Amino acid sequence: MLKRLGLYLNEMFPVTSFLGTMLTAFAFQLTYLRLFGLPAQFHMQMLLSGIVITSVTLLIRVMDEFKDYQDDLTNYPNRPLPSGRVYRSDLKMLAALCVILVFVLSLTSRNLFLFGVVTLGYTVLMLKWFFIETKMRKSLPLAFISHHPIVLFNVVYLILGMIETFPELNWSKLPLVLPIALIFTNWEISRKIRMPKNETAYTTYSQIWGPRVAISISLLLQLTYTSVVFMIFTQLGTPMFLKMVFAILMFIMMIPSLRFLWNLELKAPLKTNAESQILLILGLIIAACFL
Repeated sequence: MLKRLGLYLNEMFPVTSFLGTMLTAFAFQLTYLRLFGLPAQFHMQMLLSGIVITSVTLLIRVMDEFKDYQDDLTNYPNRPLPSGRVYRSDLKMLAALCVILVFVLSLTSRNLFLFGVVTLGYTVLMLKWFFIETKMRKSLPLAFISHHPIVLFNVVYLILGMIETFPELNWSKLPLVLPIALIFTNWEISRKIRMPKNETAYTTYSQIWGPRVAISISLLLQLTYTSVVFMIFTQLGTPMFLKMVFAILMFIMMIPSLRFLWNLELKAPLKTNAESQILLILGLIIAACFL
């Protein structure tokens, strides 16, 4: 079983996914500390909260294997589960481990434990398609609106962990950091935008809304979280040099989206560009916290 789980994780949730989620956790938590004037510092709660949201993210990935099994048999037959290289029992064991980690690592405070339970409850609703599976399978936007808030649950869990740990903190700065989570919204939309000639039976946002409307929404998200990060840099007193580097790199990364808006052509999938933006933003935010 361990060998099969190793194979599954290597393909569906590799080391880069673990590191990316932990990077997200530290970026949000350090930023929240600095916004209250506290120095950037490490606390064990940061690590525990990071492991919790990583567990939730992996749990959702595993649940998708069961939810999308029939579709994967047709569209992605070489994936570990539909190909038979991983068993359902293996994934059930992995899901159970994720749930246990959330429960155990949330025991550092009553509020964290209760919110951890709420978060797991939301994942159960996701697994059950909020009990409107037929309707939701026919509507990609409805599935997005109902499922995507789990990202916000993770961010709130991270901030709650900081507030429970540092008495100087409160919820007042949450509206400033929460929009950073739009980087994941953009990723979710961007990975389902294709050139018209590349559309298939697989449902995409460019099919539903039209390619130019879909990419316009993506660009609006990119502009929004870019502006929010600039506001955070201003609050933190980030050096102008870092701000300029950020602005230049973000403009460069928006070029593929702008080109697609103009001529509906892509040289590479927008998903890759969205992932690069996530790494850039998280990395520079962490750097700004230590400057």
